Amino acid sequence: MVIFPIASLKGRQSFDDFISDAAILSILTTISASAPRHVQDQTLPVLFSSLPDTAPPRDALNERAKYWRNLLALSTLCVHPELFETLMIRLTTKLDLICVPVVEKEDVEPDAAYAHSLLKTLADTMSKKVDSGHPDVPKYIDSLVPRIFNLFIYSALQPERNWLANDPRLLRVGADIITQVTQCLTVQ
Repeated sequence: MVIFPIASLKGRQSFDDFISDAAILSILTTISASAPRHVQDQTLPVLFSSLPDTAPPRDALNERAKYWRNLLALSTLCVHPELFETLMIRLTTKLDLICVPVVEKEDVEPDAAYAHSLLKTLADTMSKKVDSGHPDVPKYIDSLVPRIFNLFIYSALQPERNWLANDPRLLRVGADIITQVTQCLTVQ
């Protein structure tokens, strides 16, 4: 029954404890494979709302560990086509907020690390989809690939600003995502 994981919150300290529990994450993964709507409606909103819009500072180790755990849970849960679509939209939106800053910062490393984690979550989840032979991967040539290209091209066209998308880690992971999608395209 889908209510089991939500009911399991009783007696736990927080949702972080709940989602870190390997057994519960396994149950949610099983549910997401056959009834993704339940996970999308009940679990994903909590995970997405816990992701910050800005990167925690360097010394905020607990906050950084929290978003890493949540991104790992999202990567595990969002392999199903319906859930991956939501993951892709939500994470690329966060990526835009972080990589196209309104104000310039002196220390951009926390933002670059957070942006890398977001892109890496997309890449890891995409890799699981490719390995499982999901037929929806090629459709991301029209949505995910242009968003990633635009992010890097926009930053390259404004070299006078310190854009995060110029970070080599982000370029590598972005290239990995684009490669995975394009390798799944069929020649017609």
